[in-house]
Amino acid sequence: MANIYHQVLIKAARKTVYEAVTTQVGLSKWWIADCNVKPEIGYVNEFVVAGYGKNLMKVLALQTDTFVEWECLNENDPWTDTHLTFTLSDKGDFTCLDFRHTGYVAEDQVYATCNFHWARHLIMLKELCETGISQLNEAQEKREVDAVHKGKV
Repeated sequence: MANIYHQVLIKAARKTVYEAVTTQVGLSKWWIADCNVKPEIGYVNEFVVAGYGKNLMKVLALQTDTFVEWECLNENDPWTDTHLTFTLSDKGDFTCLDFRHTGYVAEDQVYATCNFHWARHLIMLKELCETGISQLNEAQEKREVDAVHKGKV
């Protein structure tokens, strides 16, 4: 099994970061704009991927301002049965976000591409929380997704 792990220091309150990773308004500004999200245990969040279907993420755990866990329910997909966690803590004047996407079958091209894109999106999350301004560019995201799905990456 292969796992992605990134740690990001964010100059914002934990509550701000928590809301950015649990609410529709927050997630739509740094990860996927077209989403249906509720911060409720058992709810299946839907993230529409630029004409290629949906990522379905079941909310397994929520600890206010501290921890979030999702399980990917996609069928026949490299993300199927993987887990995503967001762990928040204080580190000096920063909120420390430990992000993990665990359970990849192998460290293959899909894993490598996802690892890169998670880092890219976490930078957008950091910018959103620190400035209040979304860095998500929907046209660029569509080009990236098209390239991945058409095997051009």
